[in-house]
Amino acid sequence: MASIPARAVNLGRQMAAIKAVIPGVQAAVRGGELVCTFTLQPTTASRNYTVRIVYRHRRRPRVTITDPPLALHPNATALPHVYPDGDLCLYLPGEWNEHMFLSNTILPWTSAWLLHYELWLVLGRWTGSGDDHVVPPPASRIR
Repeated sequence: MASIPARAVNLGRQMAAIKAVIPGVQAAVRGGELVCTFTLQPTTASRNYTVRIVYRHRRRPRVTITDPPLALHPNATALPHVYPDGDLCLYLPGEWNEHMFLSNTILPWTSAWLLHYELWLVLGRWTGSGDDHVVPPPASRIR
């Protein structure tokens, strides 16, 4: 007996679920694309970050931090867990599917990413899951 594949969550439902979690979100669905902009503060000691999510079915959700600009650790040459286009890398392949709600997955994963980013700025190593991103000491950097 074949299983019925899960269906993608309608973009309007995705938007409504995000609005239920973050009431001040600016969100719209146009041309088959959901665009949301909102503020996240990973902890009460953290700064506020403006986050933008752009999502279209059959594509990965694109998550970027638009303000403040993300800084580098003093010894780093690149941000950890970021795609070449600047989108955040929030999950491993297969961990997210379009039948999942962004509000239950991408939002908390973005908040966790920001927390690990703040720790990385201080410690020089990524404390989240995934590949370890230890910043090499200045003397060992390739010049």
